[in-house]
Amino acid sequence: MSNEVGGWAYLTEEIESVVKYKYGSFNREDPKYYNDGKICDGQIIIRKDLLSKFPDRSQFGKNKVVEFKNCSNCWSATTDEFEIDFVALALLGEIFKEYDKTKIFPKECTLCK
Repeated sequence: MSNEVGGWAYLTEEIESVVKYKYGSFNREDPKYYNDGKICDGQIIIRKDLLSKFPDRSQFGKNKVVEFKNCSNCWSATTDEFEIDFVALALLGEIFKEYDKTKIFPKECTLCK
């Protein structure tokens, strides 16, 4: 099956040191998480001023380079102390793929699996 789970992220603010995205997710495998209204109430915050200081992205969460506020439609999160929505992490990966190519943060991104 395709397009069963996914999400959307939209750039809401970009200033000298910070980039902010709002995001939402959906899960077609569970009616509780369909999110047909495309509610985007989660947040991904990237601190641009710290990006170059931590080239190993596995350190981003520990060093507050990237911060998350899970969306209300989160159905699965990491089991560590951060409890980050897996869809938010996947969207962050898509954001960084585009940034790595263009050195510009994308205005929006989508993810469907």
